[in-house]
Amino acid sequence: MKIIICILLCALIISCQVEEKSIEKSETLYQLMDNYFRTIIALNPGAGSYLGLDPSGDYPYDKSKLTDNSEAAYQYELKIVKDYLEHSENFSNLSFADELELAVFQSYLQNIESADKYRYNYYLLNHLYGFHYQLISVLTESHSINNRQDAEDYLTRMEQLDTYFDNIFLELQKREKMEIIPSKIILEKLQNIVNDFIKQRPVEMIYYTYFMERINEIEEPDEATKQIYMDRALDAVNNYIVPNYTKIADHIEKLKKKADDIPGVWKLPDGDKFYQFCLQQHTTTNLTAEEIHQMGLKEVERIQAEMMQRFEELGFTEGENFGEIEGHYWHSLQGSEFNYPKNDLGRQQALDDYLQIIVDTEKLLPTVFDKLPSIPVTVRAVPPYKEQYSGQYYDDAPLDGSRPAIFYTNLSWLPKKPGMQTLLYHETIPGHHLQIAYAQELANIPIYRNFTFFTAYIEGWALYAEKLAFELGWYKDIYSELGYLNSELHRAVRLVVDTGIHYKKWSRSKAHNYMKDNMGWGSYGEIDRYTVWPGQACAYKIGELKILELREKAKIELGNKFELKEFHDVILRNGAIPLDLLENVVDEWLEGKSE
Repeated sequence: MKIIICILLCALIISCQVEEKSIEKSETLYQLMDNYFRTIIALNPGAGSYLGLDPSGDYPYDKSKLTDNSEAAYQYELKIVKDYLEHSENFSNLSFADELELAVFQSYLQNIESADKYRYNYYLLNHLYGFHYQLISVLTESHSINNRQDAEDYLTRMEQLDTYFDNIFLELQKREKMEIIPSKIILEKLQNIVNDFIKQRPVEMIYYTYFMERINEIEEPDEATKQIYMDRALDAVNNYIVPNYTKIADHIEKLKKKADDIPGVWKLPDGDKFYQFCLQQHTTTNLTAEEIHQMGLKEVERIQAEMMQRFEELGFTEGENFGEIEGHYWHSLQGSEFNYPKNDLGRQQALDDYLQIIVDTEKLLPTVFDKLPSIPVTVRAVPPYKEQYSGQYYDDAPLDGSRPAIFYTNLSWLPKKPGMQTLLYHETIPGHHLQIAYAQELANIPIYRNFTFFTAYIEGWALYAEKLAFELGWYKDIYSELGYLNSELHRAVRLVVDTGIHYKKWSRSKAHNYMKDNMGWGSYGEIDRYTVWPGQACAYKIGELKILELREKAKIELGNKFELKEFHDVILRNGAIPLDLLENVVDEWLEGKSE
């Protein structure tokens, strides 16, 4: 799933001189939150570009700069967070809605403040969301070029990259002294990405080709000036991108000699406490690693039993364990009924079929949702330059409405048809797109909430959306139903494997074997994701189970008065929030219904 928001807000580059200024006076809670967002956007111009904000609008930022990733800037922003957290304690006698917003704001700030203790335990070098992902996202996908000033801002940003990389190396030195080094396989994966990138000629690199394509699309400036700009862009690639990427590659080669093969964060300073913090942050619960592990085992057993009923119906019963039976099933799905031809025609057919699923689902949504967002969603292929390290993901529409929301599918491998419905239900409607676009159009949601990323709610809703479609009979046949159940099983297995790696000290191969025995396939790529993103994979199932628990509670208390449409509105109408606050929202609604 999409992780860009979290990444961009972790800091990307440049200003070097941090200007001290006092917190703005806020007469109301909403003024406080608005002032916070205005302050943070000014400090994080990369995030301003990502969100699609007008640089000269209500929340101004300097589009010619990238976010300062220096130690001084980090400490200054941390101080701002603490100041706003302190000021948030000054509000009392609030309505339920305002109390909820205050609690969300405080939870968001407390997460940032608490993460400071473990800031070095996060791997700065990794293959999923490292510097390569950050830079490309900010300097291409996020930096719009609609006029001459945008082009000049792009070039100015490019020419600041030495400082960006200097700060990265300072941070890497600190981690190396603390012996915080990713496992060898993680370093090798990043090294492959970097090496493949610098093998390209500078004129083929995305930083240049993106700029060249955009500059040629705009009317201004004149052709001679455009050529000067393109020459500057190529010089920037040659002078800043290539040398610094090469230095990173050399540094990785040196680090590999010190790296081990341990995937778990238990090996890091205060590793056990760090992992528990990661679990709390992603699940927004106080569940322990052991409790989550046992929950996973229980869910795996339940889902496997449901899948076995369908396997038996299809005649798949032979195997030493469940994984072997499921493996036989998936290997049996041959031919055009289940697969696309591995060519351009097949890739286009997959895109067309994904779009058709969205069209078909839009017709069904009014049966279970009263309010539907107006923001459109479409499907596109992951750009070739990201195929090596990107999976399938949803990218929400920017606030300026310059483009629709997008589900990106990686067509370097083609999907099996029975799994496509559940993937679209998760990533678009009624999953991520419905929930996120719904929140974007809520007038009562403060704009800073575009920064918050409560994983358990967001991913829990998307997994709930898959189950909702299953319960309503939207899957077209038994094969698509098994596609859904396999997806749900995958999320249950994640609970076991993530806690296995980071809490029970499983090796990479032990985690792989567990996946294979219980799903019919194992993925080292998945395991490496859990290695660099501890706890995140646990949020899906925990969030879904909480929503289902709250729905069942509402059904019992309301009886014949329960309406699914109304329940969905209650879950969605406050945007993404921690699970304990979501429970408070449902309880308040039920109390009001009983009066």
